[in-house]
Amino acid sequence: MNEIIIVGAGVAGLSAAVHLAEAGYAVTVLEARHRVGGRIHSVEAGGVVVETGAEFIHGLVQDTFTWLREENLEHYELDGEDLVYGGDGDLHAQQEGDAEDESPLDLLEKMTEWSEMHPHLDMTFAEYLAQEGLNREDAAGAIGYVEGFNAADHRVIGIRSLALQQRAEDASEGDRLFHVRGGYSRLAEAMAAKLIEIGGKIKFGLIVDRIAWSRGAVTIHTSNGREFTGQAAVVTLPLGVLQKKSVAFGPEPAEFLQEAERMRMGDVCRISLVFRTRFWAEIEHARFHTLEKLSFLFPEKRSDPRDRAFQVFWTPFPSLDPVVTAWAGGPAATAFAAMDAGQIAEVAVRDLAHALGVPAQAVQQELLSYATHDWTNDPFAQGAYSYVAAGGADASERMTHPVEGTLFFAGEHTDITGHWGTVHGALRSGVRAAKQLIEIHPVAR
Repeated sequence: MNEIIIVGAGVAGLSAAVHLAEAGYAVTVLEARHRVGGRIHSVEAGGVVVETGAEFIHGLVQDTFTWLREENLEHYELDGEDLVYGGDGDLHAQQEGDAEDESPLDLLEKMTEWSEMHPHLDMTFAEYLAQEGLNREDAAGAIGYVEGFNAADHRVIGIRSLALQQRAEDASEGDRLFHVRGGYSRLAEAMAAKLIEIGGKIKFGLIVDRIAWSRGAVTIHTSNGREFTGQAAVVTLPLGVLQKKSVAFGPEPAEFLQEAERMRMGDVCRISLVFRTRFWAEIEHARFHTLEKLSFLFPEKRSDPRDRAFQVFWTPFPSLDPVVTAWAGGPAATAFAAMDAGQIAEVAVRDLAHALGVPAQAVQQELLSYATHDWTNDPFAQGAYSYVAAGGADASERMTHPVEGTLFFAGEHTDITGHWGTVHGALRSGVRAAKQLIEIHPVAR
């Protein structure tokens, strides 16, 4: 029987494994952690489930919704009110800003149109801003948006990939956001259960440290001395792990690893604050009715990312769980690198209080619990999610090429549909790798 080894039990590995097991292959998934999901990790804090990793389903992506429907996983759309804050209780709707100001989304649309007119040119987002001669305030807003959303450095990320991403989001209504009720981990757990049901295997706590291979044969070595053999492997190691070369290959797939170096792993610091009540919905304010349905809080003006501050917040509305998530992405996240979870929570409370215009002590008194995770220093992640450096827009496609019909690669960094850094990008990549393997190694009946 065709033996296939999958390295990693995130959604890329699980989707590949299920697809292959359904096609009749003997599949074994090796996972370093003692859980499935990879960078999806839902945890309990203060009596509610919160996310420490991936959280949103971005848009109407059928790959994900098909799984949710088939596994009867309840989900809902976030449909609350977004507000912009200036500090000290200055809250207003986004459309009430200065009409002369160019919004980050307007700028990204203009950038996308420029890129589509010049498809063979690429530059960093910083270089594009300089080319357009934006004023400092508009540039700061655009930089904050791009760095926060993509966990990227605007001096590195390429506009070609941003344009491809923008069009992919337009096609899938990516501005619509959904939650899996009870936690995103339920999706990964359902995928794992389906794999086991159809005869696949998942082995936990096995840290792969070497992948030895020749055409048609693979031996996977783990740090505790175990070996697993097969005729091919699907490798779903995160981009950051590949770049750190935490796993040795023998021989090294040099061309693949060269393409991996053309991409970057982004940094994120996020913390979910669980409160005793939804206190923001009870603040006496002219925006009282909006605060009752608060979804996102954005800053009117972006501060320097080196300031060690959270600037973006959101709630799970229409869920009434008393949770606010504080977010910093890209260079803004690195300012938190030396802080522990308690210190990060203190900063988040301070910055949320500033955004709402209430005393920090009042917010602190409402705080019941919190949850965060350091993905940058997680040895099995080495970062939050990938983005594309200028000049590297074709790197992902090149990383999808099988190596001598024996090594197949998947993961959100190998997505070729413009959805880098997303769960559905990872899910699709697993199915793509499985189909490639099936074509090269038809199942022996």
